[in-house]
Amino acid sequence: MAPAAKGPGVPIGAAVRLHDLKAAAVLNGLEGICTGWDPASGRIHVKLKTGEIKAIKPTNLWRVASDRKTEDPEAEAVKKLFRKYDTNGDGIIDQGEFKTFMSALGLNLSLTKQFLDCVDRNHDGYVQYEEFVDWVLSEDSSRFKAAAAPRIEPERPESPASPASSGPPEIAPVGDSDSEDDDPQETKDLTTEDLREVCGSLPYGWPPEGIKIVNNMRRRFPDFKVQRVVAVMKQQGFHGGNTIQAIRKTGTTEVEVTPPRAITHGKSGKRAFPALYQVRQGASDIDMYDQAEPDFSFRNLRSGRLEPAGSLKPGERFKIHEARRDSDTNIVFGRVYFGTNTERPHWVDLGKELNLTRTAMGGDLHFAAAE
Repeated sequence: MAPAAKGPGVPIGAAVRLHDLKAAAVLNGLEGICTGWDPASGRIHVKLKTGEIKAIKPTNLWRVASDRKTEDPEAEAVKKLFRKYDTNGDGIIDQGEFKTFMSALGLNLSLTKQFLDCVDRNHDGYVQYEEFVDWVLSEDSSRFKAAAAPRIEPERPESPASPASSGPPEIAPVGDSDSEDDDPQETKDLTTEDLREVCGSLPYGWPPEGIKIVNNMRRRFPDFKVQRVVAVMKQQGFHGGNTIQAIRKTGTTEVEVTPPRAITHGKSGKRAFPALYQVRQGASDIDMYDQAEPDFSFRNLRSGRLEPAGSLKPGERFKIHEARRDSDTNIVFGRVYFGTNTERPHWVDLGKELNLTRTAMGGDLHFAAAE
């Protein structure tokens, strides 16, 4: 299964959309097909609809979502059921939502881990619609009743074709469309205050997770205006999964959204988390942010738009319970507990992973802010 991800994992033949180019801003918004990969320059060759071929950095590409329509009524029924539990509209089901889903179906919650191991084929800690449908319609699902289904080995992400496997080079010249300093700036998520400035007063019945739904729609449908997103949300009873489906029906461009990937194993192959870390000596404090805050998102955490709930000082030890790597920036975020309420997780910005040996605490993953 080809990964739905931006960056070097975009497979040859995938439809993509150019974005955030500065030196060649006129190309922004154009769509094309990936035709090759140049490892020397780190650029993907994209054949535009005009016939031109451009060499584009992976960070300037969004993968356009494929047509999700299917003639299989059983698959459509499963997707409809799945959307019911995607309340925030991020297009995925996390472990908490998945437990609610299993409970509603009358399944034993003690089987949640085994179920996720089977369904979450790329083992990123989330279950996407297509993963679930593929599993339900496969032979594996019938064997799950005994709760003994073997763990499915994660598929290796598809890499861009190397010169040896991509066939003969394109005859048309490949032009550099962007400069070395043309990396896109990190897009900021909206806060509730931002949304009020754009839309005025919010509709009656606006839910606490409303801003999360708005930001999820903005990532998935970049051409769909915020005001229209809010209007569709109201029509759909502020349900994220139904809002996705309603916006899709308008025919607007949809791009693949890749949530931060779970880091499960270290360089040694052993499970990486939970693990004890300490803030690097001489480094800045590490701020902690409450996941339950209405405006919480990794983007807003990274851009400093949230109020920290506390901080960790240089040399201070703390436990990381899980870590997730952003697919666009490679920044790693760690989930920690702050205070005495273990049901209220907080997140920290660990920075990028460093290529160092074992940490002071005995682990084998180093980060810019912690070791």
